[in-house]
Amino acid sequence: MILALVLIAGTLLWAGGEIAMLAAGGIMPTPGWIATLGLYVAGAGCFALKDLPAVARPGRVGIVLVAFGAISFATVMTIVLTSGLLGAMAEGAVGHAQMVYTPFYLLALVFMVAGLVALALHFRAAPGPQGAFWGAALLAVLTLARLVFASLPLYHEAVSALVALYLLWLGVIALRRTTAQSTGRGAG
Repeated sequence: MILALVLIAGTLLWAGGEIAMLAAGGIMPTPGWIATLGLYVAGAGCFALKDLPAVARPGRVGIVLVAFGAISFATVMTIVLTSGLLGAMAEGAVGHAQMVYTPFYLLALVFMVAGLVALALHFRAAPGPQGAFWGAALLAVLTLARLVFASLPLYHEAVSALVALYLLWLGVIALRRTTAQSTGRGAG
């Protein structure tokens, strides 16, 4: 239950920071740090998803890769916010696409896309509604499209916020499941 709460708190911070940056028109220091903190916390909390129903190997792989992706994107944001890159971007000396095509950003992107694909494969085979499958599949495509829309920071913020909200939804499901299990155990 604690991991689910960590995931929920992290995704709320992450989505809140991304939405604030969307409203501000791009990467800004305060919302950037809020999103960064949220990414780190959500990355740690992703392991709550192991409590979702029938999590098989693809699901476990997806959980680990999404966690790595979140933590890697948090590290990219830390670099952007502390290295002077944000100022260089504001002055026009460095474009957003130049940041996207750095090896570390690309690695974070690979982790996140691979994790979302693995979650989609898991949820496709899982019993029940297919919303989690379609969400993961669509977000994998939208996340990969960051390479095509590398020079559009608002696209990146929007996709990142959507991924955070998707993980928030899964975190709420995991919390409800663990709460129901602990309540059921307490009654027996």
